[in-house]
Amino acid sequence: MKRSKKSKKLGTVNLVTKNLNAFMTGMENSDMRQVVANLQAVIEYKEEELRIYRKKYKEDTGKERPDLTDSERRSMARKGKALNKLLLSLVGGSWSPQTVMSWYKTLIADKYNSVAPGQKKRGRKRIPKEIEELIIKIAKENRNWGYKRVQETVVYLMKINISVDTVKRVMNRHGYFAPPDGRVNSDFNLFFDSHKNVLAACDFCTYELFTPSGLARRHILFFEDITMREVWCGGIAEAPNGNFMAQVARNQVDYIDGKLNGFKYIIHDNDTLFSGRFTDILSGAGCKTKHTRPFCPEQNGYVESFVKTFKTECLDQLILTSDEQLRYVVQEFLLYYNHERPHSGLGGKLIDPWPQDDDGEIVMFSRLGGLLKSYRRVKQAA
Repeated sequence: MKRSKKSKKLGTVNLVTKNLNAFMTGMENSDMRQVVANLQAVIEYKEEELRIYRKKYKEDTGKERPDLTDSERRSMARKGKALNKLLLSLVGGSWSPQTVMSWYKTLIADKYNSVAPGQKKRGRKRIPKEIEELIIKIAKENRNWGYKRVQETVVYLMKINISVDTVKRVMNRHGYFAPPDGRVNSDFNLFFDSHKNVLAACDFCTYELFTPSGLARRHILFFEDITMREVWCGGIAEAPNGNFMAQVARNQVDYIDGKLNGFKYIIHDNDTLFSGRFTDILSGAGCKTKHTRPFCPEQNGYVESFVKTFKTECLDQLILTSDEQLRYVVQEFLLYYNHERPHSGLGGKLIDPWPQDDDGEIVMFSRLGGLLKSYRRVKQAA
């Protein structure tokens, strides 16, 4: 007579409990060395059992390892998240540490990425085909119209919000280049160049912490000095709101150590968090806010570029489980970025390099366990 599923599960639980009791009994009245020896014996037994399973699987199927589903890869990634690459390599599993970490990044950490279904890469979404066809039609029939006039006509006809830069990209992509009409170039570029020495920018960066209760998103607010390229952190929050943004604004324009003192303008995107008390406090201290046009991230390109660098060079290489770890990583990366990393936008120079001895020997310095490396000359003791 077949046993019920409930009775099978109960039998399994009883067996596990019995084995656990036997294991714990073997550890009673033992010192720590004996405890470790017992654990090592268990690990060696399981390794031998797994070796035999692998051998039999290869003999039966001719494959080195089974093909896993996404669900199975996700399960493996969760188990491997607590181990660093060194420990994973010591385990000697069927999959390399890089493979397990890539499963975590692809199947777990990218839960809230910005890539839409069917979208091949990150970035702005393409405008609807009918809008693009209308832009080309108007441009073809009115060769003497500027980009601004085409944009205004499309907005009037289709009742949508589309920028001049988007219209310009579409027209140029199809071979239509509008003649100068006095309104082709927006005032943003002129504003940017005229105020570069007193201009800052800010933007959010998000990261998913791996916590016991699941993934937890954190929002990191960065500020950047456009001229010097120095970047600093304004704050980290789980769910930023008006109170958080108001406190950040007060900190940035503090009379003694406010980082935005002396800046006349700050650029940000159209996030609703950059409004209300945040803008009121900054404006009251003499720092006016200027938001970018919709769907024009290039207008805040400096800080957008930093966020990408921070993610690709640092966050994407780590699995963090607490706010303390995240704050430490942010602090270490900003020291590396501002004082130790060359920047192509500055001709390969460093933003604010540490002092070094020109006659000293070249020494390598590292942060975050060797993830971030830099070099400078240090005078050696005689």
